[in-house]
Amino acid sequence: MKYNDYKYLGICISIIILVIMILFFLGNIVSSKIDILKSLFKMYDIKESKELHFDSDFEKEVYSALKDCNYEVHTQVGVSGYRIDLGIYSRNKSEYILGIECDGATYHSSPSARERDVYRQKFLESRGWTIHRIWSKDWWRSPEKEIKKIRNILEKIS
Repeated sequence: MKYNDYKYLGICISIIILVIMILFFLGNIVSSKIDILKSLFKMYDIKESKELHFDSDFEKEVYSALKDCNYEVHTQVGVSGYRIDLGIYSRNKSEYILGIECDGATYHSSPSARERDVYRQKFLESRGWTIHRIWSKDWWRSPEKEIKKIRNILEKIS
């Protein structure tokens, strides 16, 4: 491929992404949160995994504490740039009712990571997601307080 070919390929990919996002915002593709994720799985031929995956020990601790509270928790929910660290799933509603972001040391060290997370959160919230962010420093000070915050959010949602 020549340089110009790559240039046009990049433009085409950008246009495709723009069209997909416009369709999502217009609601022409899917309507519910779980359908969005499933359509992305199909689009990229990705299989849903029940395997646990953690990016940090911090995420693992939050996951364990939520499981101890009898919540159905899935790790790394989504695909590509739209992954949420932890998702609390409601069997009654057949959907994710809360996305949880666990922000540790790498989050604080990268301004671009923070900016990307803000845009991803805004996009997912515009599609009906409720997102809660747990800061590692708050978790280490008082995990019980952070779990209580999540319980309060879930009570309001239910």
